[in-house]
Amino acid sequence: MNPDLDLRLQSMLKALSDVILPAIPVDQSLARDQARLVMGHLTVIAAHWKHALNYELENLRLTCGLARELAGMGLANALGDELSAAVAQAEALDRSDYDAVSAAHRALKQIIDRVIAAEDSCASMSGLLKSAVLRYSTVRAMRERIWHRDAGLDPDTAKLPPIAALFTREPR
Repeated sequence: MNPDLDLRLQSMLKALSDVILPAIPVDQSLARDQARLVMGHLTVIAAHWKHALNYELENLRLTCGLARELAGMGLANALGDELSAAVAQAEALDRSDYDAVSAAHRALKQIIDRVIAAEDSCASMSGLLKSAVLRYSTVRAMRERIWHRDAGLDPDTAKLPPIAALFTREPR
């Protein structure tokens, strides 16, 4: 019988911590640091893997919301049409396919970046566009903090809710 993904990750972490890291000479600080880095990544992956598709789906939903809002601002160039088309494509994709969801999310973010750059280069960015981007960014920043809480880089980790809180509409 094959071990499940959780057991495989635990086995790799145990091998690294109990066998590989102790076998690396103390004077090989780079090798020891890299082994700890791999352990840290495996720990984060262990916390993320069960939620990865839902996380990406929720990120796509939020990004589609921003794209719809920006497209509705009557952008003066073809980017508004491109945004609307990308949203329609994102809404029609197979939501069980992580790679498709992730690719659609990346593509949509790239168009949004081009919209922001085009608006910013023409003149000062409109207040509506700034407000939309700031609202979106505020939500995304909190989501990113929660998603990466187990990396130990956030100064207020203890105040962050568990990863499961990301799948409610407004994580706090």
